[in-house]
Amino acid sequence: MPATTGNLLLDALSPEPRNAILALSRAIDLPNRTLLHEQGEAAAHVYFLCTGVASLMVTMAEGGSAEVGLTGHEGVVGAMQLLGKTPTASQSCILIEGTALRIRLDELRAIFLSSEELRGRILEFVQQQNVALEQVAACNRLHEAEQRLARWLLMCRDRSEQDTMTLTQEFMADMLGTRRTTVTLVASSLQERGMISYRRGKVTILSPGELEKAACPCYGICNKALRGLYQPLGA
Repeated sequence: MPATTGNLLLDALSPEPRNAILALSRAIDLPNRTLLHEQGEAAAHVYFLCTGVASLMVTMAEGGSAEVGLTGHEGVVGAMQLLGKTPTASQSCILIEGTALRIRLDELRAIFLSSEELRGRILEFVQQQNVALEQVAACNRLHEAEQRLARWLLMCRDRSEQDTMTLTQEFMADMLGTRRTTVTLVASSLQERGMISYRRGKVTILSPGELEKAACPCYGICNKALRGLYQPLGA
């Protein structure tokens, strides 16, 4: 078995539950826009991301959509399905291409029920996602588009560990639940002030510190929750 997988949750586990998961997992590539779970679907698989970023989106009956969560190599896409039978209210697709270890949900659930350590780590990740979800819900309602875009770009950077990301204006508008013209104006403003470079669907964060100043306080709260994951047990 490899010394590390690249997935922070798996790498925080002791050998017994970690090796049990790896023995049942399959390594896969995940190109941009790969659909992992449909909205309202009872998922068959769970994905431990090793690289890349997945987006959780909710599409409303009238056709509008907005992002409600991000998952990178810190966690698991489909973790909520381990907690009960209620189908997910969100769709999950790959925002930034990457790789993952895929395992059947029923096989992971068996390990989840038998391993107190795995349950603790999964619940820790789910709690972090819930903190981010609550904060982003308030952010999308109360903060200006520039603050939200700056916050979102930083959250993508944290999870992908990349300064340059393939992100079209159309995709960014879908994620933020706003108009493409709004994203164009805000991205142009951030670029003119030297915080980002945006060209041909690629965003490069040039000054993370300045971008953080442009973001709302929600970024700091979400970042703190992310950085607090997977401390040594008993710490």
